[in-house]
Amino acid sequence: MVSAQPPRRVALMGGDGRNAERLAGLGEITVFQSPQDGGNGELRRLLSALRTGVIDLVVILTRWNSHSATKQVRKLCKQLKIPVQVVR
Repeated sequence: MVSAQPPRRVALMGGDGRNAERLAGLGEITVFQSPQDGGNGELRRLLSALRTGVIDLVVILTRWNSHSATKQVRKLCKQLKIPVQVVR
């Protein structure tokens, strides 16, 4: 029987990184600040990481993200078949 391994490369979108410790069991966490906190460069960096295949799972903290940024990331993840977890 094969045991399911947790995703190894997790993108945390939103917040300032303090919430990353809550996700420690998922794997290696990379924090991407929301566009309001980190500017559009953080969103572009996340989208680029998704396209290059270095992210296995995206966790979106909706409290710190705009609807448009969340929509962009979810749309790309759907196209690339990357799982997304939305957390309030």
